[in-house]
Amino acid sequence: MVARPAEACDPGEPFLQGTLPADGAIHPGNAALLFDGFNISIAAVTVTVDEQPAALVPADFDDNLSEIAAFVEPAPTEGQVVALSGPFCEGCEPVTITYTAGPPDVTAPAPSVESSFFALYDHADFVSSGGDCMSDSDLTLYVHLSQASPASGDPSLFRVAWDPDGEGDAGFHRTVRVDGESHVLALSLVSEQLGGKDPLTEVCLDITAIDLAGNAAEPFQLCPACFARADEIEHGIDTPEEPAWTEADGVPGSPCAGAVPQTTGEEPTGTDTAPTSDGSDGSSDSSSDSSSDTDSGGATGGEDGDKGCACSTNGGDPGDVGRLLLFALGLGLALIKRRS
Repeated sequence: MVARPAEACDPGEPFLQGTLPADGAIHPGNAALLFDGFNISIAAVTVTVDEQPAALVPADFDDNLSEIAAFVEPAPTEGQVVALSGPFCEGCEPVTITYTAGPPDVTAPAPSVESSFFALYDHADFVSSGGDCMSDSDLTLYVHLSQASPASGDPSLFRVAWDPDGEGDAGFHRTVRVDGESHVLALSLVSEQLGGKDPLTEVCLDITAIDLAGNAAEPFQLCPACFARADEIEHGIDTPEEPAWTEADGVPGSPCAGAVPQTTGEEPTGTDTAPTSDGSDGSSDSSSDSSSDTDSGGATGGEDGDKGCACSTNGGDPGDVGRLLLFALGLGLALIKRRS
C-alpha cells in the first residue's frame, strides 16, 4: 500500500487553457461552447449576438466533464457573429473571443462498438494523505473508445458509467471529450465502487456518445473486461501507465482471450489523482490523455444487438484454455479483496 505524507494541498494559480470554438472560428449555432482550464468560471463573461445582448447558459451534459460547457441563448443563426468578453478567473486578464455561427449540427456521433473495449489493472493501492489533492486508488480501468472520425471542431462527449445496484450507491461515471477516432480513458477506482462485484465478469460499462448540440448515438455496453493483470508494483501518485497487454492477459470468455492486441504504444497521461478544479472531478482526460488506435476489444449492444469485438476469438489449444482459466480464478480472488 502506498501512502503519501500529509501535506497541504496547493491548488495552483487559475488559468484558461483553451476554448471551443477558438477566436475567429465557425461553430454550429446550436452547439455548446467548451471552456477548458483550472479554477475557471463564466460568471463574469458577457456574450453578444450581432452586438445584441445574449446569455451563457450552462449545458447539462454531465457534472463530471472536466470542461465548462455552455449554450448561447438565444441560439445564433447561421452567419451571425458571437462575441464573448471578460475574465474567466479571479485576477485573470479579460479575454475576447469572436466566432461566426455555422449551420446547425443535426448529426449524432458514430461510435465504433466493435473496436471499443476495456482492460483492468489491479496495481498497488494508493492512499491519499487527506490534504494532498489526491484520491485513493485500488485498481484502474482503461476504457478504449473508438468512433468514426468527427469533423474538425466537432468533438464527441462519451459518458462511461456503471451502476451495480441501480440506485447510485456504488459504481462510477465519467464524461470525456474525444476529438479524434480513438481515446483511452483511465479510470482509477477504489474497491468499494465495485459494490462487491467481480470486475472481470460482473462489470458492464454503459457507453453513450453525444455531440455538443445534444445529438446522441445509440447507447451500448462493454463487457466483460478484455484484458486483465495484477501486480504489486508501486506506481506513486499518478494513474499508472496502461500495461502492454499480452496473450496471457486475455480474460477467458472475452473476445480477447487468446488475442494479441495491436496498439500504437501510446499511453494515457491523464490521472484521477491530479489536483481538482471547479467543474472537474480531478481528471484531465479531455486535455492530456493520449489517444490510442486499436483494432481489438469486446462489446455488446449497439444497433445490431450483441456484438463481439474486432480482436481474434481463437482460444488456442485446450491446454491454453486451462491455463487461462486458472489465471483468471486467481486474479478474480485477488481483485475482490477489500483494501484497507
